[in-house]
Amino acid sequence: MNPPFPIKSVALDSLDLDLRNSRFPRDAQSQSDALELMLVTAGDECLELLRDLTRSGQMNSSDIPIVLDRNGRHLMMEGNRRLTAIRLWRDPSLLVQNSSLENQYRSRVERLIDDSAYAPPEELRVAVAPNENEADRWIERKHTDGAGGAGTVGWGPAMKDRRKARNDPTKTSRAMAFVDLVSREYEDEPAIQVAVETVRSRRYTMIQRFVDRGVVREILGLDFADGKMSFKYGAKATMPIVQKVLNDFAQQKAASGKTWARELDTVEDFRNYLRGPGYLELLPGNELDDNQSVNSQASHSEESDRGSGSGSGSGEHETESGGETTKDHIVNVKNADDKYDQRPPRPAPARENIFRGLVLDKFTLRIQEMVRQTSLLNANRQNETVSVMLRVILDLTAYQFLKSHGKVAPRGLDDRLKTSIKLIEPTASDDLGMAEGTSALRKAFHATTANSIRLAQYAVHDIQSGQTPAEVFTLADRYTPVLEAMNANMGSTPIQ
Repeated sequence: MNPPFPIKSVALDSLDLDLRNSRFPRDAQSQSDALELMLVTAGDECLELLRDLTRSGQMNSSDIPIVLDRNGRHLMMEGNRRLTAIRLWRDPSLLVQNSSLENQYRSRVERLIDDSAYAPPEELRVAVAPNENEADRWIERKHTDGAGGAGTVGWGPAMKDRRKARNDPTKTSRAMAFVDLVSREYEDEPAIQVAVETVRSRRYTMIQRFVDRGVVREILGLDFADGKMSFKYGAKATMPIVQKVLNDFAQQKAASGKTWARELDTVEDFRNYLRGPGYLELLPGNELDDNQSVNSQASHSEESDRGSGSGSGSGEHETESGGETTKDHIVNVKNADDKYDQRPPRPAPARENIFRGLVLDKFTLRIQEMVRQTSLLNANRQNETVSVMLRVILDLTAYQFLKSHGKVAPRGLDDRLKTSIKLIEPTASDDLGMAEGTSALRKAFHATTANSIRLAQYAVHDIQSGQTPAEVFTLADRYTPVLEAMNANMGSTPIQ
């Protein structure tokens, strides 16, 4: 037999996180960026591992990290979560580089450190692989789920996709290239980053089916070549539809109640989805300037959902119907001549729903399902039911959020909401400033008064008067940013 990898102890300061970690949606640019990406993609698991380390004061003796020796420094091929947890143990101030992550994790990290009877290690025992291929062979065999984060955390489809393409860019799938593109281009858009991470980790196969469709790439202007994807019309013009699609896929089911796999099955399903009300006006083709144009006919052929190869350029695509494959030309999103159309724009459809696209994946499954079902109701026709559910959702979410931070939930809903907001944004009670410089949470804090919440209570307790649809929309819009902030800053204390 070949000898095992040599084991040695190395200083923590000589260890580097893997910038190309398979858990990441994109390659990291630096060690600080890698730490941030690790917390964005696996923060709760890292904290659970840190909890185990600080309580036991011992590393897992049966699971030795694998590294590569790079001129005296050591690259963590396997064990990046451990290195992240130990770095935070040694220096929680590393979290200051990202205010959102600091708000979410710093108090938890410091509490674990304060409660520990042990000091963080100064060195780590590692197995030194001779090269990356030898390391990969064992790393890929090793990953199985375990202990919610305290054990080895398995790779999902997205992680396996990145691993496959790590050393061979020709194996990069369209889905992986799309996630990488969105993660890079919208790095400073927290809402998009949350949505893409939710979809990447939970419904990655839906991203695969979506971007593998030639009609989708044509309508959105997605160019794929040599393992890279780009926006034909630019990131800014494409952002509204990308955000809308990701928010949709972050939900377990479509508005129809079907799973997304059933909702979007045939080529026609995908075309109708992107060109339907509420989507067509978001398409980048609608924002072309006079120096740009859109081809009147598709240039790519529709392909199966399997690979990452580019279209054949035949100008046709296939659609599945009744078990037979038929040919059909792709209809372009917007003809270039449309910009000369002098007809007045169609009126925007009246708003019907609240909480559409709202992702509360850190709350209990019951609350998530209540939000999903409420988002399907027509607030104009079913405003009594929607207003009751809105009040119940605000009550339950504020209760769970406060309990997750070990806080006693006040009795009144207004106090619960204001306490939750201040926990996330301590300066929320400060006087209001200029409109453009005042956060949504601060506005919600000052709009949350005993009387304003009492009006919401009427939806449940008053047998004669309720709320109008306009009042329901106003309340929903006021507290949607609060719910999103609660979800992003959920504590770790279990609900008793």
